[in-house]
Amino acid sequence: MRLLLTIFFAFSLLTSVFSKPLDAPIITCIEVLEDGEVTIYWRSLDPTALEFKIYYSTDNINWFQAGSVESQNLEMQYTIGNNWVNANEQIYYFYITVVYPSVDVDSEVYNTMFLVVDNSTDGSATLLWNSLGNPLPEGTIEGFELFVSIYAEGNPVQWNSVANNISNTLYNYTIPNGICFDSINFKVEIENTYGCKSVSNIAGNWFSETIQPEKPIFDSVSILNDEFVILGWEPSSSEDALGTVIYRYESGIWVIIDTVMGNTNSQYIDISYNACGSNIEYAIASIDSCKILSPGSFQKPLRPILLNDVSYDICSATNSLTWEPYINAEPNVQEYEIWSSLNGASFQLVQSIDGNETTYNHDNVQNASDYIYFVRGIFGNSTSTSCQKEIKTGSYSPPTNLYLANSTVEADNTIEVLIDIDITPNSCIWEIWRSEPDNNNMIQLFSFNRSDVSSSPYLYEDESANATLGYYNYRIDVYDSCNTLSIESNQQKTIFLGGNYLSKTNNQLIWNKFEGYDSGIEKYFIWRYTADPANAIIIDSVDHNITEYTDDISNVSAEESIINYWVQGKENGLNNFGYNEKTNSNIISFFRETEFYMPNAFRPNGVNKSFKPVTTGFGGTNYKFQIYNRWGQLIFETTDPTVGWDGTYNGKPHVMGSYVYRLVYQSVFGKEVLKQGTVTLIN
Repeated sequence: MRLLLTIFFAFSLLTSVFSKPLDAPIITCIEVLEDGEVTIYWRSLDPTALEFKIYYSTDNINWFQAGSVESQNLEMQYTIGNNWVNANEQIYYFYITVVYPSVDVDSEVYNTMFLVVDNSTDGSATLLWNSLGNPLPEGTIEGFELFVSIYAEGNPVQWNSVANNISNTLYNYTIPNGICFDSINFKVEIENTYGCKSVSNIAGNWFSETIQPEKPIFDSVSILNDEFVILGWEPSSSEDALGTVIYRYESGIWVIIDTVMGNTNSQYIDISYNACGSNIEYAIASIDSCKILSPGSFQKPLRPILLNDVSYDICSATNSLTWEPYINAEPNVQEYEIWSSLNGASFQLVQSIDGNETTYNHDNVQNASDYIYFVRGIFGNSTSTSCQKEIKTGSYSPPTNLYLANSTVEADNTIEVLIDIDITPNSCIWEIWRSEPDNNNMIQLFSFNRSDVSSSPYLYEDESANATLGYYNYRIDVYDSCNTLSIESNQQKTIFLGGNYLSKTNNQLIWNKFEGYDSGIEKYFIWRYTADPANAIIIDSVDHNITEYTDDISNVSAEESIINYWVQGKENGLNNFGYNEKTNSNIISFFRETEFYMPNAFRPNGVNKSFKPVTTGFGGTNYKFQIYNRWGQLIFETTDPTVGWDGTYNGKPHVMGSYVYRLVYQSVFGKEVLKQGTVTLIN
């Protein structure tokens, strides 16, 4: 019985010992070191613990042992090296297993704080991180603290607390002034009452401030040395301003053309643009040490005065000036000064005019002189000067001679007009006047000015004329540079040729006298041709006072059905203007009436193998030749005057006998002619 009691007591004691719960380790802090290693801090309240095993994971699913600690101190820590983890790149999860003599007990899972920095927003940094776990480790003092380290070359790294008691895991950090593309690092810490603190990885990026410097005061643009644009301004008042950026408005956009470094500089000369040929607008802005630009003066750009080319009116002895005004002056332009130099002398003030004016007429200028001008705008204590423009005044030189040398009809019945002009004047206008056919009332036909001609004489082709309608009168007027009629030329009348058909052997030509040659007409030549104008010949000439001619054409080949004529007038020797011209009339044509001989019999196998009308030349139209048999049946027909009847019908010889022929055509005079009769076919 005693033995039984002893065994029961021992069993009871053993059961009591093994039923007591064993303590799990308590993770208090997780610190990410600069190189990505991780130090874990924990507490263990049970002195019977034999060993602590440290486990890690990158996904909280797959776990690996990183190390172990064989110590029974109540407060423990362990650093996990880079051969296991790199907490600068991602989140790591950890738990600790305590090994007791009879059982292993696991701690809660906690993770590193992984900090991410976003610098996509100008002038600020957005910080994001995760918590250690939920809930936080035992003893954690709630409220994150943010530390910042700004890189400074040659100085040790210094961490400064910029915010504490941060309740969430998002923070927007404003970049302080003076940061110009500098490296800024951040880390987050949270403390624990057990004397440790959890620390995130270090994260950073390049940042810059976004505060714009004060803009400079753009006060003037002007022309320097009659070539370049000079800009003037008051520099920016910002302490970190480094210089001034120069803009030019080109093709609809503002283009940076240069940067003037040094905030004490207040002028710039644009040598890349010729401001005397065209105008352009300028604007400026300040740039600070962070290369941040101030607002530009784009809303009020400045543009210098552009003096246009000076025009000279010889008639009124006036030089006219126009210019594009100075814009956006402060204060407004009060007046423009007109300055002039005469023949190389020093410049003198000619006139001051209102600042709203952009034109000025300099009256009573001297002829044959050199004038140089510039315009100066006055606004407050500032001025702006234009480029210089030069003008040479001329001497009044009216045209001294004008002669209508010839007017002759061309082959296409247009008229060629030859004019002797004076090209000495710099400016004048010639007007060509003409009457309508067979009419003496003159109307202006055409005009040309001095810039249109380079030599004399001037040849004008009057393509609107039709010389078959009658004669034309021509006259030339010249107006000088002051639009005053200076000379009215001689007047000429062209030759219009007409005619009458007198007989089969006689054609009558009638024309009007040509008028207007300085030395008159010597004689008229009669030209004639039949088929080709290139073969035209002079058949006769008549005295200057004769205006008709009868041509005997009996010697002209009977085969020529059309005979053409024109009359040519020849000037009576070299005139006072050095011309000896010839003038042609229009061309007229006479048509011969066709005469036919009709044989009364033919033998297809004889000399006359076919039957057709015999003529020396056919000049008519609508030709038709027909053959009928005795029963009135049409057995042959042709419209070709060269083709005859060969005595067959449908390819078979016809019987000997009499047949009726019928010939119809339209004569050269437009009259229909009919010939008919009989012919005997002999086989």
